[in-house]
Amino acid sequence: MNTGTQRTGSASLMQRSIRKYVVWLALLPVIASSFAQAQQTLDIKLSNGVNTWEWHPAIIDTGSGYKVNDITYNVPGASLFCYNMTLAYDPFISASVDVLNNTAGAQNYTLIFPLPISLAITGGSLMGGSTQGGVTDANFNGTGTLSTVGPGTDLYNGRIDGVSVLPLFPNPTAVNSPFAGGSSSVSANAGLPGPTIAGPDVLTSIGIEHEFSLTPGDRATFTSFFVVANAIPEPASLSLLAIGGLMLLCRRRR
Repeated sequence: MNTGTQRTGSASLMQRSIRKYVVWLALLPVIASSFAQAQQTLDIKLSNGVNTWEWHPAIIDTGSGYKVNDITYNVPGASLFCYNMTLAYDPFISASVDVLNNTAGAQNYTLIFPLPISLAITGGSLMGGSTQGGVTDANFNGTGTLSTVGPGTDLYNGRIDGVSVLPLFPNPTAVNSPFAGGSSSVSANAGLPGPTIAGPDVLTSIGIEHEFSLTPGDRATFTSFFVVANAIPEPASLSLLAIGGLMLLCRRRR
């Protein structure tokens, strides 16, 4: 009788543990959803080395993901067109952007898309990214060049907590239009499909950075992507494994 009572008590304890794991699983999407509702804008920053401009377009919940509507910004000496911007808080960001140099001389630009994350990633991360960068001789003068700014710069960088961690197209890189009115582009990726490249913990944000020089009257175009994932199983995955183990143990003790 004592043995049966002990078994019943153990099974009851395991069942309560299972219920706790189920509650935790149910809370995970609620936590992520609450953060998503609180963080309703995407930050966009453009600098020409003298001035810095910032915009905060609304993040829209489509029911199957998040996006930012296409939008154009005009500042002294440049026009910025952002489109096909999608993102997730768990997290990844994908964005396409055109920058038109409206000045009479070559300009250096830094363009950053920082995105706060929903939950910190600790114990290491995995990351991957891709970009396609191009130039168009938009003023039809026969020349057009998109290039890195100088030593230590890259046309693309994936960023974690404001630090550049995944460079593509390091200095010196140059893309030239082939003829008057022509366009040319280059593309590269790292850690994809995946993500597969080991990265640091992610505490506050991820992002994409483009740092480049552009000839006068011409257009630079980037289509870029950056994703970060937990290097260890997510809590939900661990909980599912624990539930499976507890249920199996319960069956064996009955």
